Amino acid sequence: MAGGLSNQKKDRGRLADEEINEIFIWDNNRKVSWMECGDPEGFPVFFAHGCPGSRFEILFLDEKARQHGFRVIVFERPGFGQSDLINGYSLLVFAQDLEKMANALRIEKFGLIGWSSGGPPVLAAAYHMPKRAAFVFSLSGYTDFGIFEDAKHLMAEHTLYGPKLFDTLPKLFNRVMKIVRWTDLHLPNFYFKLAKEEMCLPDKKILQDPLVADLFVRDQEESMIAGTRQILQDLVTQWEPWAFDIKQIRVAAYIFQGMRDSFVPWQFAQHLADTIPHAKLYLYKDRGHLFIMEPSFQDEMFRLAKNAVKRFV
Repeated sequence: MAGGLSNQKKDRGRLADEEINEIFIWDNNRKVSWMECGDPEGFPVFFAHGCPGSRFEILFLDEKARQHGFRVIVFERPGFGQSDLINGYSLLVFAQDLEKMANALRIEKFGLIGWSSGGPPVLAAAYHMPKRAAFVFSLSGYTDFGIFEDAKHLMAEHTLYGPKLFDTLPKLFNRVMKIVRWTDLHLPNFYFKLAKEEMCLPDKKILQDPLVADLFVRDQEESMIAGTRQILQDLVTQWEPWAFDIKQIRVAAYIFQGMRDSFVPWQFAQHLADTIPHAKLYLYKDRGHLFIMEPSFQDEMFRLAKNAVKRFV
């Protein structure tokens, strides 16, 4: 690792003053932004945010992480939030970055949680570091399209045309992303309204809490503050065949999925559970994409994490 650490306090509105955003300076002076919350003395868990997403997502977990004794750490993938954009960022490069961060923080053993587009990166990290990861949780995440031939067809059936649009009209797809960003930054209320219209009823109910809704909008704004190239890169990385074999994951894997998810077909979770050795599948009939924000689910998740840690150590 070239360089070191520097602390940056940011004006983040309702976010607590003690929450510190920090910066790693890595190879070629690349800036990597990260944050932690929960119990500072708890068992460490690395979290991978969604797309669009940012470091702010772990703040949804702060209270329950403290109660259950977990220290949650996130770093923003290239181009998101305050992290510098680099080209060609693969899932295994994310795993290598996570390894660098764990070493820099002197963390030997840890858990892995990825939400939505954060699912594939933490699965890559589990593959890369099987002896260091106590568990890997994928919530509302993608599977490997390279071995699940029906993946893009399933997305189209759910009116999720992103992969096919990128395959056939990549310039149009990129233009759509830019319009989304402009709307998010300049018309946040309108962006929030449009986003909610795409969601199922359980997700809409979660966002009725004004504090949750506020943090959701802040997270979306932060994720696109530097542009949209990172979103395109992140999504395409997940839609292409992965450069590792999920059949070779040897970490305790837990797959969580809402069957009313408007953004990720529930069959992706089924495929992950059927393919990763000994993976445990949790399908929720009446949950959508945002259930990670529900305190009741967080209690369930951290209890499972605690049991996994006991078996690991």
